[in-house]
Amino acid sequence: MESNIFNIIGMIRDIAFIVCLPIICVCLFLTIKKINRLLNSLTKNSENMENITDSFADTFSGGKGALNTLMKLVSIATGITRIRNHKGDD
Repeated sequence: MESNIFNIIGMIRDIAFIVCLPIICVCLFLTIKKINRLLNSLTKNSENMENITDSFADTFSGGKGALNTLMKLVSIATGITRIRNHKGDD
């Protein structure tokens, strides 16, 4: 009698495993598919953001060179005045 109960429990376990395994695989496949769509969307958004920032950088790049040159001239001028002031203090 005990072996008959163990056989029935074993069959129920096997049937549950056979039914649950494909369901788990389908859920996993759908989840991976949704994650893949999300990653593709994020990739497209980052490319769009990169294009926008590149267009802004190209627009203001001409002014940046002039501003950089002006900053260098100011730093050189202030450096020269500091050097002159320190020579007289000795």
